[in-house]
Amino acid sequence: MLARIQKLFHEHLILGLALLITLLVYSRFLVFGSISWDDPEMVFANAYVKSFDIKALFSNHFVGNYIPITMMAHAMTWFLFDGNTGGHHLVVILFHLLNGVLAYQLGSRLFKNDYISGIGALVFLLHPLQIESVGWISELKNVLSTTFYFSSLLYYLHFKESTQKKYLIFCFLFFVLGCLSKSSVVVLPITLFALDIYHDKKISFHFLWNKIPFLIVSIIIGIINIKSQTADQFINHAHEFPIYQRFGFAGFALLKYLGLFLFPVNLSVIYPYPEIKAQVFVLGFTVLFLLFSSLIYWLIKKEFRFTFLVLFVLINLILVLQFLPFGEVLYADRYLYVPMLGLGWAVGILLSKLKFNHTYFGIGILILFSILTFTRIGNWKSALDLYEDILKKYPNQFIALNSAGVECMFLNEDEKALTYLTKSTEVAPRNYKGFYNRGLLFLKNNKPDEAIQNFNESLALYDYVKAYTGRASAYYMKGDIPKAIYDAQKSLELENGNAKAHFVLGNCFNDLNKLEEALKEYNTCIKLNKNEADFYFKRAIVYGKKQDFKASLSDLTVCIELQPNYYEAFYWKGVIKVNLKQDPCEDFKLAAGHNFEPAIQAFHKYCQ
Repeated sequence: MLARIQKLFHEHLILGLALLITLLVYSRFLVFGSISWDDPEMVFANAYVKSFDIKALFSNHFVGNYIPITMMAHAMTWFLFDGNTGGHHLVVILFHLLNGVLAYQLGSRLFKNDYISGIGALVFLLHPLQIESVGWISELKNVLSTTFYFSSLLYYLHFKESTQKKYLIFCFLFFVLGCLSKSSVVVLPITLFALDIYHDKKISFHFLWNKIPFLIVSIIIGIINIKSQTADQFINHAHEFPIYQRFGFAGFALLKYLGLFLFPVNLSVIYPYPEIKAQVFVLGFTVLFLLFSSLIYWLIKKEFRFTFLVLFVLINLILVLQFLPFGEVLYADRYLYVPMLGLGWAVGILLSKLKFNHTYFGIGILILFSILTFTRIGNWKSALDLYEDILKKYPNQFIALNSAGVECMFLNEDEKALTYLTKSTEVAPRNYKGFYNRGLLFLKNNKPDEAIQNFNESLALYDYVKAYTGRASAYYMKGDIPKAIYDAQKSLELENGNAKAHFVLGNCFNDLNKLEEALKEYNTCIKLNKNEADFYFKRAIVYGKKQDFKASLSDLTVCIELQPNYYEAFYWKGVIKVNLKQDPCEDFKLAAGHNFEPAIQAFHKYCQ
């Protein structure tokens, strides 16, 4: 067995080294955490993932994506590793390594050249632009869908070589799995058409007949995901430029992708839209003209290899060139994940034509990319490191400012958070989320008037349900119960499943001593989110008021299990035990040990 492995490693030296170095370099992520962009909604705060609710994973969309297969993979990872972020990173890394092997197999079948396929796989595995897809847990959708995408292409090549329909069926099945992992796989039928051109050395309408089932699935998945993107407000109407400008921006984005590929330095998770200037569009249209002129020239000259490579890159970028505007950026590193293979093959073909020792060039690329990737990964150590890295390059990037502010707030660096959030509202005065998050910061610091002012500014820009909920909490903090109830109810009109709004209502009814209504609201909170300690704590208080001490004790126990440092809950647990004539001293002692004054008094009264 060992001898066989050694033989394989020797025969596929570049691939073997690339896989080994990739594993070593990306192992840095195993001690990193998650980030606050998408990771909570997709995984770490997703009740459906934690409970492995298959029906819910297939019947809901997440962060603008209908991706049930990816969500199943997240659920399985949670089952294996729970909330251990290293385990979640490991799964993404392993799929990336698998994709490297599939990329090598694709190159071998297409070009019948181990060197070209090895360089293609090396570039795919280790280029620094791939970090965003491999290091971001939420981008499992990108990596997993590529596994199915490459597998589908391999089976199609089997079909082309053997004409056995079973291979076309496997190709279709992997295509469907890929579409259900990420909607961008819908372009695969066009890639298959490009493969036909390359394989048969001609263009023919005959190529279309076996693509019809694929095209039907593509249309269905495309419609579902446009609806999902629209529902989650990812379609960005602010970037609905005239069609000629969209083409100009597309050409400009292609030029930037080539530049990032050739010179992968000063990388960023966010690249803001360029200013609308004539130079941008002149560059963009020039790139498009040269690109399509080259394609026509190569087709006339029957140079199908370069035709295929250009088509492969273009087809797999077409959905992210912002013809349909979404998100806040014109181009992003992660969008090159699949196209990177086409660029890698192009490098392999060019190097293979040189009259020098090809292996040395391959090892040189491996060393260079290893160093660049290893260094760049350091910027992903934490969410705040990542956001501050963006701000070093783009100091006025409001998304990064807003996110850095929120992250600092979670880290209790409130002065720093205020600086970031204030700047985010200054550079983007219509950034309603900046005002909303600054409102949360004031709410956290018991400044309800300032919080209300910021929530008002947020709501003046957009009818944002979370701002209504935040303002309801601020009014409750002020003791203005009627306004708190009004805003909480308004939140629920916009989003019936808003647990925080139900919680504010429960608190209001609790204060008004409307215990049955309060209990109903807290029950709803817990039904919506079983992992929030505050919900159980407040319900326990209501049960205590109703003299249902056993139910109160049960809720306090769950509260403490969820949040072991909830020392107020220990105090009330002791109070309930006094009423049940049980020993409260351990609970009072724990709460008193953290300077909770009522617990200190109770401990002296009952335990000394």
